[in-house]
Amino acid sequence: MKLFEPLKIKKMKLKNRLVMAPMQLVLGLTNKRARTYYMERAKGGVGCIVLAATAVDLLVDDKAWGRPDGVARFTETMQSFTDDVHKTGAKIGIQLWHGNHFPAGNGSADVPGSRRVAPSATDDMKELTRDEIQSIIEKFAMASKKAMESGLDFIELHGAHGYLLCQFFSGTDNKRTDEYGGDLYARMRFGLETVKSVRAAVGNDFPVFYRLGAEEKRAGGVTLRQSKLFAIELEKAGVDVMDVSIGHVANRSASPSKRASMGTYVYLAEAIKQNIKIPVIAVGRIHTPELAETILAQQKADLIALGRQLITDPYWPQKVQEGKAKNIIPCQSCNTCFRPLRSSKWKPGDPICKVNERAGREIDMPLP
Repeated sequence: MKLFEPLKIKKMKLKNRLVMAPMQLVLGLTNKRARTYYMERAKGGVGCIVLAATAVDLLVDDKAWGRPDGVARFTETMQSFTDDVHKTGAKIGIQLWHGNHFPAGNGSADVPGSRRVAPSATDDMKELTRDEIQSIIEKFAMASKKAMESGLDFIELHGAHGYLLCQFFSGTDNKRTDEYGGDLYARMRFGLETVKSVRAAVGNDFPVFYRLGAEEKRAGGVTLRQSKLFAIELEKAGVDVMDVSIGHVANRSASPSKRASMGTYVYLAEAIKQNIKIPVIAVGRIHTPELAETILAQQKADLIALGRQLITDPYWPQKVQEGKAKNIIPCQSCNTCFRPLRSSKWKPGDPICKVNERAGREIDMPLP
């Protein structure tokens, strides 16, 4: 099967074409619960894991941790974590994200005393100054270098789902009149400068992924035609893999419900792939091996991202490779796994999957 053909990206060799998509389950990164959760997916046979979206400040600023040795402790723990993942044959990277705060703090909630920031001012957001833009670009570069030094195999820049990189590219969110706004290529500037800065920081051999929000179904928003042009420029700037998803998520879910068709966002990956030479990742309700294999065979994408399906069944890749696909436990696309983000009552150790009671609780419920 093409699913299990290796793929080389710079000096990183993936054992297969299966990617664990980044999913924020509020488990953390380096604590024992998070490590046990990710390790089970690595043991399940996935080719590479993208850790959940992580604020760049957590890799560059001890203040984000609330302790003087936060970054150093993260680096040390991550090195042993990546060593464990590598023993399974999988590779692992981290998705770097800016949650529209300056300073960013932990990126998941408003920082006391600071205002939310955006490309352009709104009722509740402050417009970023040029100096602030440069500071954020520098943080992305510093965080990428720290990720490399921590033993991670690659980084992914989160340019989708309505977050800051995505907002700068969107004509709906970006109303600036300086060099970072206006026409299409000016709106590309922030993303391209970020990629170039990251590439300069990590060198030529370290893989850089970019999660591209390829389309927004809203007036003035990102169109697929625009994203095709952006993808070309991102490749020129130094991106090695394009992870294709959607843009603003107000009216379209990054985790589509059961009402959405299988492979619902594959058409976006296919369109982007036609315009660039680097590998492309497809995502969006790709739950069956038959669909995943067809996408690769028809050259609609080069890699397949499994998200919620790996929450439900971490051993999906292994079962397929061993000819036991009939034993796969299917994801119901119920989005119960969004509960950690949506409920203030949720705490680590509570259920996150309607089907797999062990998901996120592997450390409490070890396999016999």
